[in-house]
Amino acid sequence: MEFVSREHFDTYLRGLKYLGQGSQGACYLNTKNNTVYKVFNDYFDEEEAGYTEDFLLRFSDIKNSTFIWPNNVIKVAGTIVGYTMPYKRAKNLCNINPLLVNLDKLEEATIKAEKDVKTLTDNEVRLYDVRYNILYNNGKMYVIDTLEYGNRKVSYEENRMTIDDELMLFLVDNYFEEFVKNDKLLNAMYREFEVRGVDFLKVFRNKLSEYVGKDITKLNEVKHLVRKNNSHIYQRGFDIEGI
Repeated sequence: MEFVSREHFDTYLRGLKYLGQGSQGACYLNTKNNTVYKVFNDYFDEEEAGYTEDFLLRFSDIKNSTFIWPNNVIKVAGTIVGYTMPYKRAKNLCNINPLLVNLDKLEEATIKAEKDVKTLTDNEVRLYDVRYNILYNNGKMYVIDTLEYGNRKVSYEENRMTIDDELMLFLVDNYFEEFVKNDKLLNAMYREFEVRGVDFLKVFRNKLSEYVGKDITKLNEVKHLVRKNNSHIYQRGFDIEGI
């Protein structure tokens, strides 16, 4: 997609829906075709990002349903200033209240994501910067901001742990750390390197279910066990004061 000048492109952006800004750039949504336009911060600083089309689209042929690749570059006066990607109707995981998530659906989504992690691993793609870039919506998980991914041989476990890490923090951090700490098996799994996130989710759910004497489907059913602390790691996008 090419624009003849900054004025032309800026006018076009004003007609799109602003989604937000991150460390790499700002995102805008064209609601007519469900396309996201990611514009590098360098553009707003009137500098060149230095990316090539081949680099930005290097993984776009790897078919999967979890990792959202760039599908076109954005050029202004011949210079690459960003890229486009398909829009997914989902929220960033860190902006979702874990108490309200159906655990069956979350497990299902994570297992699907694991299959795509295997596909990327088989294609020698190394995952980076996954935390805070996972989107979720009722059984569907997506990963965005794939710009920093590398090309090298990597183990499936090393790649998978980038998702495992955030899944466990999402479920536990600043909510159920005290419960986890007081259970020998859960605490060992939570602290251990390379524990499969789905395995932790299953054990965590079973332990909570045993504690309350019934099978739980949402953490809201055990919200009386929530304990806040001041040493949390996971940065959530909402205040949990009212739980």
